[in-house]
Amino acid sequence: MLVLLAAVTLAWWAPAAGQGRGYRRPPRGAPLGEAPADAPPAPGAPASPAPADGKTFGLSVPEAQEAVERGEGRQALAFYERAAAAAEQRRAREEAGTAFACATFVAIRLGQLQKAITAGERARDLLRDEPALAPPQINLRVTLHAALGSAYQMAGDRDRARRLFEDGLTWAYAQGHAGPGRRGVALGVALLSRKLAQVAFQQRDFVVARDRALEAVSLSENFQMTMPGQAPARVRESARRTAAEALLVAARAQLALGDLDGADGALKRVQQYARLIGLAEMDVNLLTVQGEVALARNDPQRALALYQQALTEAGRLNQQNALIGLHQGAARAHAALRQPGPALVSLRRSMELVEAIRGDLQESSLRSGFVENKQGIYELAVRLALGVGQAEEAFGFAERGRARAFLDLLGGQTTLSKGRTRALVAEEVRLRARLAEARALAADDGDADARRTKDAVDAAEREYRAFLDRIRKESGEQASLMSVEPVVLADVQALLPEGTTLLEYMVTTREVALWVVERDRVKALTLPVGRADLVGRVGALRAAIASLAPQAEVERQARELHDRLLAPARAEIRGNRLLIVPHDVLHYLPFAALRSPDGHWLVEDYALATLPSASVLKYLAGKGAGAGGGPLALGNPDLGAALNLRYAEREARVVGETYPGATVLVRDQATEARVKALAGGAPLIHFATHAELNEREPLASALLLTPGQGEDGRLEVRELFSLDLHARLVILSACETGLGKLSRGDDLVGLQRAFLYAGTPAVVTTLWKVDDRASFALMREFYARLKAAGPGDALRGAQREALRAFPHPFGWAAYTLTGAPW
Repeated sequence: MLVLLAAVTLAWWAPAAGQGRGYRRPPRGAPLGEAPADAPPAPGAPASPAPADGKTFGLSVPEAQEAVERGEGRQALAFYERAAAAAEQRRAREEAGTAFACATFVAIRLGQLQKAITAGERARDLLRDEPALAPPQINLRVTLHAALGSAYQMAGDRDRARRLFEDGLTWAYAQGHAGPGRRGVALGVALLSRKLAQVAFQQRDFVVARDRALEAVSLSENFQMTMPGQAPARVRESARRTAAEALLVAARAQLALGDLDGADGALKRVQQYARLIGLAEMDVNLLTVQGEVALARNDPQRALALYQQALTEAGRLNQQNALIGLHQGAARAHAALRQPGPALVSLRRSMELVEAIRGDLQESSLRSGFVENKQGIYELAVRLALGVGQAEEAFGFAERGRARAFLDLLGGQTTLSKGRTRALVAEEVRLRARLAEARALAADDGDADARRTKDAVDAAEREYRAFLDRIRKESGEQASLMSVEPVVLADVQALLPEGTTLLEYMVTTREVALWVVERDRVKALTLPVGRADLVGRVGALRAAIASLAPQAEVERQARELHDRLLAPARAEIRGNRLLIVPHDVLHYLPFAALRSPDGHWLVEDYALATLPSASVLKYLAGKGAGAGGGPLALGNPDLGAALNLRYAEREARVVGETYPGATVLVRDQATEARVKALAGGAPLIHFATHAELNEREPLASALLLTPGQGEDGRLEVRELFSLDLHARLVILSACETGLGKLSRGDDLVGLQRAFLYAGTPAVVTTLWKVDDRASFALMREFYARLKAAGPGDALRGAQREALRAFPHPFGWAAYTLTGAPW
């Protein structure tokens, strides 16, 4: 929140008053559209919209800030949104842009990042071509870049944050940051340089982070030395704060570069600023970095003392995000002191805080970035729990990490519901927004009126917990899309079919954790292979398969991956069916094509299926029943000559030949509208079509069908979540349907997961663009076997048969079964 306070200070100060070409800021409290009594009327100045409660707010960022501090943030945000819309209707671009900028700042203070991003982007569009004549107007644009970039950074989208900071810096330099009337821009340049340093640090570019941070310190200190004596105290404090925050980034960068003395020197300067500023939040940040330095100096006892001191202060200030990192730091210190018990206590508290922050962002790329920053908590907890022999608790931590990430990828979209659950989702969104606002206000208030804000948070939390308790009783699966639900290993074991072994992986930087789970036992293994090595090997195997490399080369790579990922577990596997829970890059791995030392593909030794997470098992029971119609098959929709799939049409007709009474839709009949109308009554659904994946926004990934009847032909993931299916099996014999957004600590968000939620217990997908003719042959064999076997055994038999005609894995290994296979 410090960046917001510094940015607001820029907007407060109009340096060299009277030099702004006639610009005069309205007095504090003047409502939107009102000018001082002695000011000439602005040409075409609009009247402010009249809110229902009669409350108006001034058209300036500082006045928006004051509204939040008075506890009127929600009303102010609604007012600025209405004011911006009204100004846009009148084509008053600058007024609308300023109102949107005010909305941006209020939304950030309320913890509503998506609203802040939406309003900030609109403000940029409106103000981009407007002339910036006066210093306050220049400061507003610099401030907007800093705040909007910070919102993206908080949401995890560092690339967009960096671009905004760079754009703001370029624009500020173009205006000139020295000379009369430009000192505020100089402070803005320092602020943006500091933010760029922070992004560089997060992207592990530590040299750039250090240099940018020191540049920001120099600019800020030069600003302080040249500041006129009559400058407001608030501006002087902001300059000091900017320098101190930049020094903290510099200290962290120097620490990462191994320059511990340089880090200590920067921290001593921060201490001097902290005494001048007297801001408790700065003390928390200083103690945090001092703890990191102490750990680097191999002094965990001192580090622990520093973290505990910071925890006390951050708790008093209700700093939720700071508490997450501090508990994690304390856990690292306990671990270094060989105190795994207290370390796990700290990590559990950190997890509770992470899981209390519900992802509220609409864009999946933002939500996944947000949670990726927190996955280290779960990874450390798994490592410590395994180190003390607590395999079951470690398994629970891994599942919680997956669930946390999946929640953030889904966000709070009301489309992720079906039937009667839509009202529940809408209620959850409302309660969560209230809780987020209460926490944001509590964090901002600090000591001021702390009892009132704490009571508001407690009340909002009680209401939200009561709501979740009610949801758990009505729909456990729906509750899993709203909160991180506890996972008990014994419950998972009870759901495993006889003869089935569950293999759950968790990929970390240095190693891979693997749980081998059967109905009556569990074995935890640590595999000595890190993520970077796996990324290279999985990518190389996929490239070799896709390019039809010589089979001997494919077999060599497949054998090396088998040795690292399967060989250590083979002695623990007693059955002939494997249920695999991949993680991270392993979602891209065709497990069926792993090669054992005795010359067998894995699919020759075992029937295989995957799960997005082990906890999904408990939601699959009972699905796939109740459909009263015949199978539904769609093939080769009419998408133009370039996307023609000749064998896909034949593939769909095989379903009709195998199942009398099936509905077969091809070419112009294979429409999205027909699918939505017929899918709910089909006991089996087959898609032989193209798929279009959107890595940035997985909920927009889609199966491509024929458009018409009000539908665009894109059956998107977000639409699938709202379908009500009863099919026992869905086959997605399409291009790359299994590849969705890969998120550290979570399952793919792809079409398979959407179908599982929509009502089917099992989905067949493909991991790469399959050969049209090979797909036809494999699917024909699959359906012949499906009459007498479950989908897992039928797919295994079809793949083994396909080996005869298509020995290279390209022709058969792409197919993966996800869900309940037997």
